Amino acid sequence: MADKGLFIRDGRTGEPEISAFWDESGSHVDFTNPATIRWWKDQVTEQLLAYGVDVAWNDNNEFEVWDENAICDGFGDPIPVGLIRPIQSMLMIRSSLEAQQEYWPDRRAFSVVRSGGPGVQRYAQTWSGDNSSSWKTLKGNIRQGLSMTLSGMYNTGHDVGGFAGAKPDPELFARWVQNALANPRFTFNSWHDDGTVNEPWMHPEVADAVRAAIKLRTRLAPYFYTLLRAATEKLEPVLHPTFSLDESDARLWEDTDDFLLGDDLLIASVTEPGARKRTVYLPAVPGGWYDPYTGRRFSTTRTSVELDAPLDRLPILVRAGAGIPLGGVPDQRADAPDDQRRLLLFPPEPGERASGMFYDDDGKTNAYLDGDWLKVHWTQTASDDAVDLDIRCEGSFLPQWKQLQVSLPVGDRRELRIHAAAPSSIAVVAV
Repeated sequence: MADKGLFIRDGRTGEPEISAFWDESGSHVDFTNPATIRWWKDQVTEQLLAYGVDVAWNDNNEFEVWDENAICDGFGDPIPVGLIRPIQSMLMIRSSLEAQQEYWPDRRAFSVVRSGGPGVQRYAQTWSGDNSSSWKTLKGNIRQGLSMTLSGMYNTGHDVGGFAGAKPDPELFARWVQNALANPRFTFNSWHDDGTVNEPWMHPEVADAVRAAIKLRTRLAPYFYTLLRAATEKLEPVLHPTFSLDESDARLWEDTDDFLLGDDLLIASVTEPGARKRTVYLPAVPGGWYDPYTGRRFSTTRTSVELDAPLDRLPILVRAGAGIPLGGVPDQRADAPDDQRRLLLFPPEPGERASGMFYDDDGKTNAYLDGDWLKVHWTQTASDDAVDLDIRCEGSFLPQWKQLQVSLPVGDRRELRIHAAAPSSIAVVAV
C-alpha cells in the first residue's frame, strides 16, 4: 500500500503518516486518492462480500491523524488532513456502500458507520459510539438521539446496555432494552471491563422482560419501516422531541426523558432505578392519548398523568386517531416469512375522522424504485356506537401476508365496520 501511495502522507517526509492507534501505531488510508478508493472497493468485494459477508460496518474511522498537516491527495489537489477529516470518514463508507451496490446491483444495500460529517446519513446507519453502562448514560442517549435526528441523522441508535465500563445490573439492562426498542438501530454491542458482553439472556431474572421488549420491537417492524420510508421520501425524522407537536407549550421545551417515535407514539422510558410508576406530560393533540396496555384514553391534554411501569413494560402512549401497523413474531431465521399484519386503531373522538397510511415492499431488492411497493391508506370515522374504517390500497407489490387484521383498543366494545378496496389477495378482517 505504501508503494502504491495509498496512505495519507507525512507533510515533511512524504512517507506514510504514523499515528497512535489503540495500543500500537498505524497509517491511515487516503480516500481522497482515486487509486485508494479502487483498492478499498476491491478488498471489500474480495475479502468480505465474495466470502459471504452481507454488510459493511465501518468502525474506527474518525481519522484521528495526530499531525494536522499530514497531506491528503485531495483528488489531485493536495490538502492537509486537518481541513478535510470528516470527508475522509464519509468517503470511506461511500466506497464500502458502492462496493456492495456493484457486487449486488439488484439488491438493496445497507451499511453501518461510526463516524462521518453532514451528509453521511445518505450512506449508512450510525450510532452514538462507545457509551458506558449507567443510568446517566441511558438518559443522555435519549437526548443525544434527539439531537442527531434534529441534525438529519434519522437512522440511529445506541449500544444496548452500554458498551464500556461495568456490566449493567438486571434492572438497568431491562430498562435499557425497553428504551432501545424505540430507536431505529437496535444492536447489542459491548466490551466490559470484566470481560462480559451484553446478551439478551445475561440476567435470567429479567429474561422475560427482555424477551417481551424484543417481541414488541419485532412486531413494530412495519411501523418502523413506514417511518424510515417517510424519512427517505420526505425527510421526516423518525424520532421527535415532544415540542414538535406544540411549540407554543413552554412545558414541552423543558428537559425530559419523553420523546416521540413518529407522530403517533409517545415513549416514556423509565430512567430511574426502582421506579414502577412514570409521570408523563401530555402534549395537546386532538382527541388526546391512549394507554395501549389498558385502552384508557386521556382526553385532557397539557396535563401530567401517572402510568404504571412494571419492570416488564415500556410506558407508551398512542395519539388518538392513529393506526399502528404491526407484524408477527416469526422464527428467528433469515428466511422467516413476513406473513402477519395487523392494523391497531386508536379512534378519534366521536364525530371526528382520522387518516393515515402504512408502507410495504419486499425489503430486499431495488424493485421498489420501479414502483413495486404497496401503500395501505386508511380513514377511520368514530361515533359513540361504531368505528367505520375505509381501506384503499395503492401500488403493485403483493405482500407475503394475505390478511390484514384490524382491531380496536383494549376494552373498546364499539362495532368495527370495514369498507375495503384491497387486492383480491388481501382479506381485511376485524378481530
